[in-house]
Amino acid sequence: MIDKTTRLHRLLIWTTFLCCLVMAVNVQAKQSHLTELLSDNIDVEINQFTAQGDYLLLWIAPDYGFRKGQQEMASLLSTHGMETWMVDLNETLFLSRGSNAMREITGQYVSELITRAHERTGKKIVLVSSFYGAIPALRGARLWQSKKNKANALLGAILFSPALYSRVPALGKDPEYLPIADATNLPVMVFQGGANGARWQLKSLMTKLHASKSPAYFTIMPGISSLFYPEERSAVLDEYFQALPKKISQSIKLFEQSPFPKNIVNIENIKVNRTNLDIELKPFKGDPNAQYLKLKDINGKQYQLDDYKGKVTLVNFWATWCPPCVEEIPSLNRLLEKMDHPDFRLISVNYVEDADTIKKFTKKIEVKFPILLDLNGEVARDWKVFVFPSTFVVGTDGKIAYGVNAAINWDSETTIKQIKKLLPKQP
Repeated sequence: MIDKTTRLHRLLIWTTFLCCLVMAVNVQAKQSHLTELLSDNIDVEINQFTAQGDYLLLWIAPDYGFRKGQQEMASLLSTHGMETWMVDLNETLFLSRGSNAMREITGQYVSELITRAHERTGKKIVLVSSFYGAIPALRGARLWQSKKNKANALLGAILFSPALYSRVPALGKDPEYLPIADATNLPVMVFQGGANGARWQLKSLMTKLHASKSPAYFTIMPGISSLFYPEERSAVLDEYFQALPKKISQSIKLFEQSPFPKNIVNIENIKVNRTNLDIELKPFKGDPNAQYLKLKDINGKQYQLDDYKGKVTLVNFWATWCPPCVEEIPSLNRLLEKMDHPDFRLISVNYVEDADTIKKFTKKIEVKFPILLDLNGEVARDWKVFVFPSTFVVGTDGKIAYGVNAAINWDSETTIKQIKKLLPKQP
């Protein structure tokens, strides 16, 4: 026979279970899909995470599209009272993935989506994007401003490690920005990855935003290269991930306290240069003097560039989370095998990852050359590296002869001939 205390205990357990079940159903029910017909008869598919709060985050997909991390964050934000609409313009417009496609998207559709989102929900809108997705997001904000829309409908933009470059310059040169970097004057919060190559370009971006009277703020995400890209989050990454909704809420409150500009900045007279990433080894155009390099490898052995005086040394900057970096490793391995010369060396510098992470990686991908650890990213900063991979070829005189800011086929006949021209003749 079951006593009264046991019955109450079981009742409490079942009540708790049913409450949890109802909560789980409610959380799942928050996600739905919308379709908005915009100008040019463009149907935009919207992944909607509803919430009861006063704010709606209009999240524009970056150049690589939405990953699992963004979907999880949108769901998490909805539980914190922030509705989220996720829009992939590349997919909508049938554009290829990549930075060049993002540069071609005007602000027209983002501007219309800001208006539609506010009309549908009555909520205040905050734009969200990352990397090159910041380009159409800010263009859309500026176009929306120009139409003299309802005051306070748009509060500002939250950008994760934004890339507003008109081009990626040759190695050793500073980046050049698209006109929208000079013409943005609404409130902006930049969440910059501390382990992202563009970390060292943040100062120049903030200078441009402040020059156009933008109430622009930033925060560094320590030890993080990309918050949403990895399929599996480390403990450090997940801790920041879980804390992000509170940080975004604080950013929105900051926007509400910031003055929203009444007029837009003139953009017509701002010049822009456009080029693509390198596709082959090119003569180096920056300061030819190789920067100081003294680092330990993943096994604790110390290397320094000065030890290679009189030799041709290829210095490759990379990271395990960078797909093009990983793709070019086999060709670097083959280059090392084909360069049958005692005065050729190949070393790599890993960007802000620890030895254990890289050792796990090398169990899957063979790396036949030394991997040096740039744990705080300062060496990459000194070499003016902000895209990965980036590779320098240092001649026997200690001067940088060639550079490339993208993955290439290193064991091609043309590339090998270029490198061999730098080598001293064997007796």
